[in-house]
Amino acid sequence: MTDAPASHPQDLPRDPMTDVGRLLIRAYNGDQFDPFFMAGHPSRTKEPNVIIRSCFYYSILMTPKITMIYDNSGRGGMCDMTVDEISVIWKTPALLESLGTTFEALQDGTAIITATEAPKPDIDLWARIAEAEGNVLKAA
Repeated sequence: MTDAPASHPQDLPRDPMTDVGRLLIRAYNGDQFDPFFMAGHPSRTKEPNVIIRSCFYYSILMTPKITMIYDNSGRGGMCDMTVDEISVIWKTPALLESLGTTFEALQDGTAIITATEAPKPDIDLWARIAEAEGNVLKAA
């Protein structure tokens, strides 16, 4: 028996972007689980100035300008990271300021995340789509 949480394998170093990803998921929809994230995504090549963490159901993509959560709506397997899966967006500079870190520190793995929550997303695309559909139905 160990004191390590089940979501963090003991033989892997802590990953600050994983910690951020978990905070973002909670801010997005309240999910309280701590998924194991892999670095990158099978359908994406490594790109400079892009940080990706993926688990089943969600992928998080961060650039110096924007941060997005891709959500596959629980259909199982990993997100495809297609535009229809983008659910919410944050402006990265303000997000990172609120978390007390920088993009570079997350990118090189030296960030220390002490925040216990992330701000709500700046843009909730799925909420906007639902609102637009409601307006269309009212007009019909």
